[in-house]
Amino acid sequence: TEAVMALLLEWHYGKSEILEAYINEVFLGQSGNRAIHGFALASEHYFGRPLDELPAPALALLAGMVKAPSAYDPRRHPQRARQRRNLVLAELVRAGQIDPARLKSLQASPLGLASALGGTRTSGSAFFDYVRRQVQRHFDPAIVQTQGLRIHSTLDPLIQHAAQGALKDTLTDLESAHKLPAGKMQGAIVVLQVDNGEVLAVVGGRQGSRGGFNRALDARRPVGSLLKPAVYLAALSRPHRYHLQSILDDSPFEWRANGAKPWRPRNYDRKDHGQVELIDALAQSYNVATARLGLTVGLEQVIKVLQSAGIVRPLLAFPSITLGAVDLAPVEIAQMYQSLASGGHRAPLRTIRWIADSDDRPLARYPLRSQLALDPSGVFLVNRALQEVVRSGTARALAREFPKSLALAGKTGTTDGYRDSWFVGYAGNILAVVWLGLDNNEPTGLTGASGALKVWARLMRQLPLRAVQLYQPRNITWARSASSLIDAPCTVGDAMPFVIGTQPAGMQSCSPSQASAKEKTKSSSWWQGIPALLPDLDSRP
Repeated sequence: TEAVMALLLEWHYGKSEILEAYINEVFLGQSGNRAIHGFALASEHYFGRPLDELPAPALALLAGMVKAPSAYDPRRHPQRARQRRNLVLAELVRAGQIDPARLKSLQASPLGLASALGGTRTSGSAFFDYVRRQVQRHFDPAIVQTQGLRIHSTLDPLIQHAAQGALKDTLTDLESAHKLPAGKMQGAIVVLQVDNGEVLAVVGGRQGSRGGFNRALDARRPVGSLLKPAVYLAALSRPHRYHLQSILDDSPFEWRANGAKPWRPRNYDRKDHGQVELIDALAQSYNVATARLGLTVGLEQVIKVLQSAGIVRPLLAFPSITLGAVDLAPVEIAQMYQSLASGGHRAPLRTIRWIADSDDRPLARYPLRSQLALDPSGVFLVNRALQEVVRSGTARALAREFPKSLALAGKTGTTDGYRDSWFVGYAGNILAVVWLGLDNNEPTGLTGASGALKVWARLMRQLPLRAVQLYQPRNITWARSASSLIDAPCTVGDAMPFVIGTQPAGMQSCSPSQASAKEKTKSSSWWQGIPALLPDLDSRP
């Protein structure tokens, strides 16, 4: 099987792409009971700096560790690590990558390790870690530490405090209810403003970001059903072939590739639901119908949607991607759903509004950079389906806890063996992503609905939520069954949106007041008036 998969990889991807994937996944050490995978995370762990800022000796040290990360751990075995690093530097000289005249000075340089952080950090430490990473993309770390820069962030202290408390308290409750070892479960939360991508709170663990590991940014875990909306958006972007009431086949099937083991997706409830409407397949998170749909519209189209929504890491076109067999961090999921919740307008997540010097004179700003990245009509229909997830689907528990008028939308996610519990949900103004699991990847027995959703609900009950009012594109119309009483009020509950001209025969036009949505206008804030002479900086982590 491994040989077949190797051939398939060689067929679909170049050697540089395969090497890049390896560099992003290779094991490079341990932080407590959490493995360090990939050069980027290792760079932060050992040097406290992004990978693209490391000097040649530090890069050589990481490359040398690949052979035996524990044996060449620079904190536990500094002399051994130095010898290994210097060997790699010498090889780089032989390969013509480094000037021979520099070799002695490079080999004599210190290891340059960052201090190993331990203990419990403040509840906002995960957020400030995110800020630090965004600042260091544009300012030398030495300047940040010595020049007294004033960073005007997007942090909402009340939401940060509420998020930390919601995670800690809910984890304690879940451990008690499910007889899990006390204090072992972990989680992460990212909270942001829907329309502009401003990050309001980040929680990297139940005690903050212990040991410097920020799960919200660095814990790449399988995301399960959270990727399903991309499959449905790829389909609904072809309105003359698919609409919310299109019939999908949820009966069992198997997918075969040349020489590969057959792939047989199964539903969570192990049942065959037969012919189901598209909106119900997403609301109830049916795996078989989703996988079949994804293979029909094309895996490359699904990947294209994910990339347009803001997932930047390389994705492999395997059928299991339709069911979320992809490892992503909570912050990456937050970006994807921000693009959906804002009607297809992707705004890069940012923690900084502007930066000033010690005298509060502005140096740089991080302006809103929103662009239409997804098909507005398809996104509108997907959002209607995600509202159905809360109304009657896998997140229906929220319908009993929050006013119907909020029209909340969301998606649960559960991975194989109940190892990861996810929930993403949003009101009109605030979106939050929650992940729960164990750092050792053992099963928790929790689904997205029985775990992460509870954290989300506890948090959002404390926040000032506004109703979801989706921007309705001009080519969207509403219709309901012709059997409905003509004089009966037309509501979102009995009407369905369609791209004009695609509604099934036998439907009558309908314009529910709840469905009408005015295009959102972005209000200006005082900080957006900073003179345009300031350099504009992007906000990638």
